[in-house]
Amino acid sequence: MMPRIYLLSAACLAALLTGCVTTPDFEMSPEQKSVIPSQWNAPALNPHLSQDTADWWSSWEEAELSDLISRAMSANTSVKEAQANLRYAMAGLTVSGSNLVPKVNGTGSGGRSHSKRTGANSFSIGVNGSWTIDAGGNYADYLASKADLMSADASLGDVQTAIAAQVAAAYVNLRLAQRQVSVAEQNLKTQKEALDIADWRYRSGLVDSTDVDQARTSLEQTRASIPSHKANVVRNRNLLAKLTSQKPESIGILPVKQISVPPNNLSLSIPADTLRHRPDVRAAEADVMAAMARHTSARSALFPSLTINGSLGLAGVTVGMLGDPGTHNSSILGSINLPIFNAGALRAQVEQRDAQVQAANARYEAALLTGIQEIEDALNDIWAVQQRIKSLQVAVESAKRAATNARQNYQAGLQDFTVVLTTQRTLLTVEEQLAQTEANLSLSFIDLYNALGGGWKSSLNQKEENDVRK
Repeated sequence: MMPRIYLLSAACLAALLTGCVTTPDFEMSPEQKSVIPSQWNAPALNPHLSQDTADWWSSWEEAELSDLISRAMSANTSVKEAQANLRYAMAGLTVSGSNLVPKVNGTGSGGRSHSKRTGANSFSIGVNGSWTIDAGGNYADYLASKADLMSADASLGDVQTAIAAQVAAAYVNLRLAQRQVSVAEQNLKTQKEALDIADWRYRSGLVDSTDVDQARTSLEQTRASIPSHKANVVRNRNLLAKLTSQKPESIGILPVKQISVPPNNLSLSIPADTLRHRPDVRAAEADVMAAMARHTSARSALFPSLTINGSLGLAGVTVGMLGDPGTHNSSILGSINLPIFNAGALRAQVEQRDAQVQAANARYEAALLTGIQEIEDALNDIWAVQQRIKSLQVAVESAKRAATNARQNYQAGLQDFTVVLTTQRTLLTVEEQLAQTEANLSLSFIDLYNALGGGWKSSLNQKEENDVRK
């Protein structure tokens, strides 16, 4: 009967202590709300509709790119580190949860004591348990571990999103370098034809050697640009190998092909909803919740705590006697710890945690501002690059006609050779500009997908995620 009375009293005290300190839920401050615009200002895309951006690279229909990103998601060292951090946070949640329930241990002993005149045996088996009840600190620590798990989960998503963007950017830059090699080689052929014409006219006595020298100079300048473009191909292959944790030779030589331009059908939700899809924003939000919970835990240390110890067992002089009447024993003990004097250490710890809450809120606001900037910049870049591509496509076609006409007129003796050189250089310049700009469009879309969170989804299964958020 007495143990029941003790347990009832302990339960009442536990309820009283637990109610001393509460942990508030996360809520965005007015200052944080004020930095979020009501709509996107950039002119690109549709700012009012939502679209899932998961596996955004698949819409490009680039099998090589999809394979590279899939490899990176499983083998990249940064992804592996983030996955390990997530497992660590999961285990930490279990550890914190264990402090909310009593701890029970089994015991057993056996021995013999001996003196000059006597000797005795003793054997015992039993269980003992303990339970510490504080003013909400253990529960606050548990909530902090929950928030840590959400932060680790979002941080993994942030790493995966960034790695996918890096792989895609390296792939686009590799394709660009390949195209630059192709453009230079095509112009090299044209310039070789111009050199042959100039050489023929020189040998025919129609012009002096100046035309030949100018033609050879232009040709060699173009030839000199090819090695650096080929070096960029290798450099981006090496980067892809690093990002996918492979040897460079494992990447192989990708076939030369036109850079894919992503479909221009992406639409966005309102800024507040869009930002919530960014894993870094979700991680920063979870960090605020963790800091708030640890502030609560620090405050709870200012209040008393109750520890209940109990044991139940059997003891006898032989193993066979265990369980006989009179061998049973039990005990229960309660103790209260009341902080009286600690030189202000506990109060200072509360101040430390409060400062950490403020710092976490500042990081959260910074994450919001960064997200807004990155999305707006990417949208603006897409619009600007799209306009530039339209003009450059017209310029390339005009430059091709001008170069062809100038070469034909020079061969017929109707055109000065400087016009041939000028039109050839113009053609090479605008073709290189178009190649770079089309690559920039793909890179701008990659920046946008990355800024949107890349379709990030929680790595926790649905049940785990719901449990964590309760």
